[in-house]
Parts: sequence; C-alpha cells; structure tokens
Amino acid sequence: MMLRTCRVLYSQASPSAGSWQPLNFDGGAFHLKGTGELTRALLVLRLCAWPPLVTHGLALQAWSQRLLGSRISGALLRASIYGQFVAGETAEEVRGCVQQLQTLGLRPLLAVPIEEEPDSAAKTGEAWYEGNLSAMLRCVDLSRSLLETPGPARNNFMQLRVTALTSTRLCKELTSWVRRPGASLELSPERLAEAMDSGRNLQVSCLNAEQNQHLQATLSRLHRVAQDTHERLGRDAEAAHRAGLAFGVKLVRGAYLDKERAVAQLQGTEDPTQPDYEATNWSYSRCLELMLTQVSRHGPMCHLMVASHNEESVRQATKRAGWLCSV
Repeated sequence: MMLRTCRVLYSQASPSAGSWQPLNFDGGAFHLKGTGELTRALLVLRLCAWPPLVTHGLALQAWSQRLLGSRISGALLRASIYGQFVAGETAEEVRGCVQQLQTLGLRPLLAVPIEEEPDSAAKTGEAWYEGNLSAMLRCVDLSRSLLETPGPARNNFMQLRVTALTSTRLCKELTSWVRRPGASLELSPERLAEAMDSGRNLQVSCLNAEQNQHLQATLSRLHRVAQDTHERLGRDAEAAHRAGLAFGVKLVRGAYLDKERAVAQLQGTEDPTQPDYEATNWSYSRCLELMLTQVSRHGPMCHLMVASHNEESVRQATKRAGWLCSV
C-alpha cells in the first residue's frame, strides 16, 4: 500500500479527522470476492508457505511445461499463482480489477516486476534493458488510461525498478564512487538531470568507456520513462528546489535475506540482515514509525510505500497514519 501524504491518503474520505476507521481484515474487504477467488487465495497462501515449492519453483515449472506442454501448463499457472497476483493480461482485465478496488476506496499501483538479480551475470548488450523499457512504457500508458478524471488528488502510481534499466554492477560502481571525497560534484543530481534532458554525453572518471556508454543508455531510458510524467516531475522538482531535499522510501520486509547473507559470508563482511523474526518485526516497526512521522511533518516532500504481507505491520501503518492525520 502507498502512504503519500495525509491529504492524499484521506482524499476519498470525509474531511473530518473523526471519520477515520481502523482497517478491518474480516469485513468489507472480501465481499467483492467470490468463493472460488477466496479458495484460490487460500490455496496460493498455503503453497507459498511450503518450502519445497519455494526452493524448487522454477524447476517444477520447467518440468510442468515438458510434461503437460506450454498451453496446459500456462493455463494452470494463470488459474493459480498468476491469477492471484496479476491484475490481468489485457487492458480491459486490468481496468475491471481497478474498478473493483475503487469501490473499496483503494487506488491502483501498477508494478513492472522486472529487475536484474544482484550479482547476476551481465545481460547481453543493451537489448535486454531496452525490452524492459518497452514494457514499462506500455505500463505507463495503461496507468494513464485508468485515470478517468485527472487531478492532483487522483494521480495513479506506477512502480518500476531501476535495475531493470541498468546493471546492478554499474549501480555498485557509482555508489562506491559517490562515497569518495570530491566525487559528489561529478555525480550530482543536477549534472545527471542535465544529461538526461539534453542527451549530451556524460563521462564519469571512475568508469571505463563501456561503463560510461551503458550509463548514457541508462539515462536515456530513464528520461523516456519520465517524459510521461513531465508535469508531475516539474512540480516535484520545484518543491525539491525550495526545500533542498526530497525523500522517498519503499519499506520492505525480508527482501533478499538469503542472498544478502550469502554475499556477506562470501565477502567476509558483517551480515546486514536481522538475526531472527522478532528482530525483523522490531526493526520494521521502528522504521515505519520514523517514516510515518516524516510523512506527517513534510507532506508531499516525503513519500512512503509500506511493502509488507504482515498483517500487524499493515494495521500499524493505517492506525498510526490515522492518528498522525488527526493531530
């Protein structure tokens, strides 16, 4: 779910602070779902909690395609996992799903779940990233078409991952370089933005010729995605200029735990993950409180996405947001 500002969060509700009601998982959120959909959701939940399926999911999918054929295997996947997590295969199916959500006062956030895995082998040339860009642009057009009455309080959202448009290795190189004294001017937001807008070649001294070429292609891809959002980017840029800083956070629980631990062990560095479930809960709750307070204080200059399948975390976010918006 997305918590932007108090104004946006309650744009569909009564203006009085007392109209806020705690989130209830046992009531109206399910009345639009039929018995078949709820049964499928329960089945998928159980399957996703079954370790052998999680560990060997890709191998089982490949085996299913060989045994049943692509058509039958694809139909089973669409009726189960794909049908549970994907809004639809066509624009009309997505629009129908969005209309259902809107009857509950929920707004869509379309996501393009493409990314390059951390420390994966480099993709072949720029073709893979360009293909991802095409998918993202189609999603931008779809998101825009879902908006019946555009306006500041009715903007739709779309999520994309930068590592679908550029390599993780380049991100790591630039991150390491930024930490060095005197490197901030070379990789300043203003210089990167100017290169995106003008298309002029940007050379970074810490990168070799191939990496600089990849960086230039990356900035071009980001620019093409952002052009659909020119008006909103203009408003955000003006606000950022006045305040000096804009801050956006996607708060995620337990992402890449196994990979982060494996990398830390391989490199002989400190494990960056929480040691157990209770520590994860405490850390997430603490960070959530901090960011909700920042959202309430700084409004549109602070954006927060609460990404969690944990019921208690979602309850905490909605309850705390309601309290902050009432003070």
